[in-house]
Amino acid sequence: MRAAPFLYFNGDCESALQFYQACGLGKIVELRRIEGTPLAERDGPAWNQKVLFSRFEGPGLRLCASDGADSEPMKGCAIFLEADDAGTAEKLFDALSAGGRITVAFKKQFWGDHYGNFTDKFGVQWAVGSAVKASE
Repeated sequence: MRAAPFLYFNGDCESALQFYQACGLGKIVELRRIEGTPLAERDGPAWNQKVLFSRFEGPGLRLCASDGADSEPMKGCAIFLEADDAGTAEKLFDALSAGGRITVAFKKQFWGDHYGNFTDKFGVQWAVGSAVKASE
């Protein structure tokens, strides 16, 4: 068994996944549209090209996502990305948080790790960190 976050975007799924791809998180490996499914009739023609199901993968990361017309807004959970070094973590933080709302600025925290968190421009909560190595 494995677990992967399943994100619901209520219309912005493809844009969000393209943004994550541009940030260097990985790539879209599967994308199925609503058109041609029973949901096409229910949701109407405006939703035909929206995403029914997608899979996004990168090194150490797998996300599933959909436009989910009837989905609840994302809340109560953050995707935590851990990088091997603070420089890489900071670049990810800066790229992914662009246009979003930063909750904790990325910096060396009182417990020693570099860490920050934010909600991106699509409403997904993220935490980015880099643990202190034993030699530091």
